[in-house]
Order: sequence, then structure tokens, then C-alpha cells
Amino acid sequence: MLSKIVKKLPFILCVCFLVLSIKVSGQVTCKASAPSQVAVGQNFNFSISLNENAKVVSTQFNGFNVLSGPNTSQSQSISIVNGSMTKNSTYTYTYVLQATKEGNFTIPSVTMNVAGKQVKSNPVTINVVAASQQQQAAGNGRQQQQQQQAPAFDKSDVFVKAYASNNNPYQGEQVIITHKLYIGQGVNGGYQVAGVNMPSQQGFWTYTLGDPDGESPAKTEVLNGKRYTVHEIRRTAAFPQQSGSLTITPFELDFMCRVIYRVQSNDPFDFFFGGGQRAQDYQWKIKSNSVKLNVKPLPQNGKPDDFSGIVGNFTLTANLSRNELKANDATNLTVTVAGTGNLQHIEALPIEFPSDFDVTDPKITDNINTRGNSVTGSRSFEYVIIPRSAGEFVIPTASFSYFDPKTHTYNTLTTPEFKLKIEKGDGSNVVSTSESHKKDIKKLGSDIRYIRTTDGGFAPKRAAFFATPWYFLYLMLPLILFILFLIIWRKKIEERQNVAETRNRRANKVARKRLKTAGKLLGENKKEEFYVEISRVLWGYMSDKFKIPLAQLSMETVETKLKEKNLDQEAINDFLSTLNQCEFARFAPGDATEMMQNMYELSMQFITKIEKKN
Repeated sequence: MLSKIVKKLPFILCVCFLVLSIKVSGQVTCKASAPSQVAVGQNFNFSISLNENAKVVSTQFNGFNVLSGPNTSQSQSISIVNGSMTKNSTYTYTYVLQATKEGNFTIPSVTMNVAGKQVKSNPVTINVVAASQQQQAAGNGRQQQQQQQAPAFDKSDVFVKAYASNNNPYQGEQVIITHKLYIGQGVNGGYQVAGVNMPSQQGFWTYTLGDPDGESPAKTEVLNGKRYTVHEIRRTAAFPQQSGSLTITPFELDFMCRVIYRVQSNDPFDFFFGGGQRAQDYQWKIKSNSVKLNVKPLPQNGKPDDFSGIVGNFTLTANLSRNELKANDATNLTVTVAGTGNLQHIEALPIEFPSDFDVTDPKITDNINTRGNSVTGSRSFEYVIIPRSAGEFVIPTASFSYFDPKTHTYNTLTTPEFKLKIEKGDGSNVVSTSESHKKDIKKLGSDIRYIRTTDGGFAPKRAAFFATPWYFLYLMLPLILFILFLIIWRKKIEERQNVAETRNRRANKVARKRLKTAGKLLGENKKEEFYVEISRVLWGYMSDKFKIPLAQLSMETVETKLKEKNLDQEAINDFLSTLNQCEFARFAPGDATEMMQNMYELSMQFITKIEKKN
């Protein structure tokens, strides 16, 4: 028995030795790693490896775009060396970065929190070279048989150029600003445009022409000896409101593309199929050039006294619905100015109506067309005229003066003279031919009553009203009403002063009301109107909720403005992500109904999330 134990003793001791020799290191190691050389636009991994579970405290990636991260992974291994068993756990935190420009960049030490203690990684230096200079390192085996040729892609081959139809216009003259996107032949794997944002133009009255949400057909142009694929991104009609030197500020957008290139290989399979292929993705912001205009003042020579201030080319028409009617009946006079120019600045013509006529303020109807290559259309002024007495009357001519930039002359248009024959009315109530103006018509023929000829009898003498309680009540009534007026007036002032707080409280209600409108557009499958309404919902909600004027919010300033309002970064990122997805969905192919439904639910979730946090 003892001999058996002695024989097994070495095995028992070995097992005990192995169990006791399991090591779990108490020292925390933190190491950062990344490729030593990358190309501009190339995506690569930056990893931090620790032997303990940790949390990222701070990182700085100056010179690189962070595409994703940190992505966490964990691995375990057990090794036995010379009878010693070691158990290792490795926690890896990976960021996907993208190089943006050439140079040597150092990613400083990353701070990690391990069980309440902070540890730092080593700094990592990365050399970023041009895409054409990047070469793939030769490896063993099959990698040594490949000679990869990185794409010689130049971002300057993609640009936005702004053109003006006239760089020396008159004040108020329509100038067409066209922004074109030029894409060089190096982009051979597809491209996408997002974040299109036309800035406001100081000193101009502008209209967006065409369909800004529609697809722009591709054309081919040769510029400076190079062939480009060209898309017209935006066409804008600008009306300068003052003379002198004015500038159309640059246009900016986000551009994403894929460049496909071949890899030469000695592999017979690659040779059979014509060689391997690789793809490189690029993303950056493109800014157009600014356009300077030298705006000329309108000439003083030949300027009419009644000049309207409008520049363009117009026609003038006037129509009277009827010129023979009875007193207290109504007729309609419609004056229409049509043509090319800033029609919305045209004011009503000064028409001298006979003093015996009652005339309402004109009803203005605009029919502005911005779908073509310029702003055209008409503006109409409709008057409701009520003659009050019989006779023959004349509505004299009225004039409209404008400046024609093509002929460099002032033109004056006149309406015809209208003669009206008014017969004696029957004293009945006035009836207007325009339903919208009935509130402006007075009732006549009922202000004189017949004298009563029957004996009405006598009433007994009433008691004196003077010095009664009712007398003093009526006497104090003006003072009481004045005090009530002061109280209501003061309350209204306080409400106006707290208009920002009111907008904040009503932000959720207003946003959901707009979402309801968007839901109707979704049900009717109106894609363009739906996305416009969703954008209004998001921008309007953020403006009302955080008391920021809507004019100060844009894709460039939203992050700064919201940070000033102490909104956390996660909510800001959600807002920007939702807006970007909205822009992507407009141009993305696929099932439009499904995309609209997803966009509707995403907007609803974002507003609900902000309301819960605040």
C-alpha cells in the first residue's frame, strides 16, 4: 500500500505544484497600437490593450476622423511554461480612425480607469502620406506575389463652382446664381452628396429655383483640359437690395465617394478573372467659391415720379366684372402685374376712386413660379367697389412704372379708364360679389324708421335715478373698467416678456402637432412635403425647447449653440444624426414609404427622449 503511494507521490506533487503556480498578475499593463504609416483617406484601427477590465476616460485624435469606437472585445488564454501555469485576460478597446491630411501625427496617451485608478497608454506616432505614395508591405507566401497599386486619387478633382448670370447687375435686378458639382474621372466607384446647406445672403432677396429635393441629371463638361461629370446642385435667384460691392457667400456640402483600383497578382485565379480589385472610401466637406457682384444704382435720368422701385420686365392688365349696376350693389376691379422680377415687392397701384364709392382694401393674390430658370408669375389686386348713389362715374387710369435692365430704360404701364353707369337702387341690403369682403360692407337703408301714428298711451312717472345705488355703480364703472384694463395689460406684458418660457413649455405640443401633419403626408406618400415637414419639426423643436432663435441654428452652429444650453453631447449627436439621416433618405434609393416611416419613428423617438431627460 505504501509502495503504491510512493509511486504516485511524484504525480500528486506535480499536480499540487501546477495548481499553486497559477499566476494572476496584479500589475496593470496598458498598450496602444496602430499602423506606423497610413494614407490620406484610409481607414485604420487604433487599439488599446489591457490585462484588466477598464473604462476609457479621455482620448485625443487630432488630425484624424473618428468613424466608430470604442469597440470592446475580450480574450483569455492559459499557458504552461516549465510547469508554471499562467492565466491571461486581455481587454481590447478599438477605434476606427480615418486620416484627413498628410504629416506626422502623435496620438497622445489614452487615459483608462481600472477599478478606480487611472492608467495611461503609450503615445503612438503615425506618418500620414498621400494616397498615391502609400504602398502595401510585402508579406510571406501569397502576399509576396501581389504588387498592390494604391489609387492616385486627388481630392482637388472634386469641387463645387458658383457662377453668376450677371456680375454687374442693377440694384433690384434678378441674378441667377448656379452651383455646379464637378467630379473627376478618378471617382469610379459611386458617390453621394449630403448636408446641402445654402447660407443666407446678406443684402439679397433670394428664391431657390427648381426642385431642391429632385435629382440633378449628370452631364459631361471639359474644364481646363479635363473631363468632369457635372451636377447642378442648386440654382438661386438673387435680387440685390443695395448698390455697391456685394458677395454671394460660399456654398458647402458633404461629399462621399468610393475609388476602385486593381491589384496586380501572380495568383492564377486572379489572372483568370482579370486581376483583383480593391476599394477606398473618402469623405470630406467641399466649399464653393464666393461670387462678387458690382451692383449698379438705378439711373436718375428719366426716372418717373411714381417709380415703383421694381426692376424686370412686366405687363399690366385690369378687368372690371361689370360696369352697369344699381346703387349699393357690388362690382370687382382686378389689377394684375405679370412678368419676370421680384413680384412680391410690388405694391398696390394708387387708384383714385370716385368719392361716392365704398372700396375695400385690395385682396392680394400671388402666383409665383420658381420651378423654371428664373422667378416669373403674377401678382393680382382685387378691389370690391360699392357705388352708393345713381349716376355715371369714371374710374381713371392708374400707372405702374418699372426699370427694364435689358433696355436700360424706365417703362410706364397704365390701366384703361372704366366708365360705370349706376341706376337707382331699391334700398335693399348690400350684397357683395366677393365672399371674402362681406365684413367690409355696411348695411344701408335701415337707419331711418317710420313715424308711429298710433296712440301709444302714457306711462306712469318713474322714481328718480339720481343718488341711487345704481347711480353710484354706473358712476364708478369707468374706474373699475380702467383698473381691469391695467391688470390685463400688465399680465399681457409679463406674458410677452416670458415668451421664451412659453415656447419652451409648448415645444413638445407644437412638435407633436407638426408630427401629426407629417403623418398625414406619410399616409398620402408625399415624399418631398414629408421631409420638409420633418425638418421643420426637428429645427422648430430644438429652437423652442432651448430658447435659441431659429435663424441662429444651422448644421455648422447647432453643436455650439446647444452646448451653450448645457445639452449633453449624446443628445446633440442624436439630433445631428437624425437630421443627417433625413437628408440621406431624400436621395437614397429604395422603398420610399419604408424610409419615410423609419424617419417618422426616429423623429418621434428623439423628441420623446429629450422630453424625458428635460
